[in-house]
Amino acid sequence: MYLKKILIVCCITWLAASLTGMLLDNMYKKRWLQLYFAKTDELIKGNTNYDIIFLGNSRVHFGINPYYIDSVTKLNSYNFGTGGADAEDIMVTSDVYLQKHAAPKLAVISLDAGMLFENTILKTRFHYLFYLQNDTVNKHMQRAGFPTDMIKIFPFTKYSFFDEYNRTSLFVRGKPYPVFDHNIYRGFLNIHQFTKTTVDGLYNTEKKAMKVWDPALIYLQQTVMELQKKGCDILFVYPPERIPSPNRKEPITAKAASIFSNIAIKNHLQIIHFESDLNFTDDYFVDDIHLNEPGTRIYSRQLADSIARLYPNLRQSPL
Repeated sequence: MYLKKILIVCCITWLAASLTGMLLDNMYKKRWLQLYFAKTDELIKGNTNYDIIFLGNSRVHFGINPYYIDSVTKLNSYNFGTGGADAEDIMVTSDVYLQKHAAPKLAVISLDAGMLFENTILKTRFHYLFYLQNDTVNKHMQRAGFPTDMIKIFPFTKYSFFDEYNRTSLFVRGKPYPVFDHNIYRGFLNIHQFTKTTVDGLYNTEKKAMKVWDPALIYLQQTVMELQKKGCDILFVYPPERIPSPNRKEPITAKAASIFSNIAIKNHLQIIHFESDLNFTDDYFVDDIHLNEPGTRIYSRQLADSIARLYPNLRQSPL
């Protein structure tokens, strides 16, 4: 009799926890739809094969608008950049894309010294815990320290591993992002319309150490090699940066540039430089390295022109 009661209590507890977890899942996905889930759904569940994919951190996510890329090139592209992405996160994105889609004709990888730091960003990629059925995501999240086997069996337990900010975000209604002139489009998002503004949480990325993390070199090289094996061209791009940006004087900047150059030479990659382009005046930035929306239009069109010039044989794929 006691065993029966225990089993009944366990079943009721499990059912209640599962229903609560499903409710929280719905709340969390709505809260973070535009920043994470729409992009990751396209990465893992989408069935469109893109001609061009963009990989990198926030300078891609909030900087390259596929709408203007496609308008110029007449190709089909998607922005898979994610704020704070390091080399491992970029490799995960690339690997999962190649698992689920035909290889793109061109992969554009944005260069930033921050991608070479040991950010351990996967420890904060809590949205990946919703996609653990994907073997690649599961492997890397397990390596980041999450008990993925348990989470797959009891999905509601994933909230135990969220940080305080993400847990409380379940109960704080976020303001809707303003929508204007294709500012939210195929993975791209930028809400800063006209003037230079104070940097907010959207762009904050903690860099724990201003030194190169050796595994990052392996991850970046592996990303390049896997894309090339699939017949994909790869373009390295230095995004715009304010001319007086103090980042230019950091020793890590020169070291990172040397690393990127060596990888490009080794793998026969093209590199485009926008970091000192005088067309990008202070009025087009929200901080030293992130463009506002008008700045992204200029950047995206210039990048598209460069792609059309460097890769004249890229042809439009059926939409």
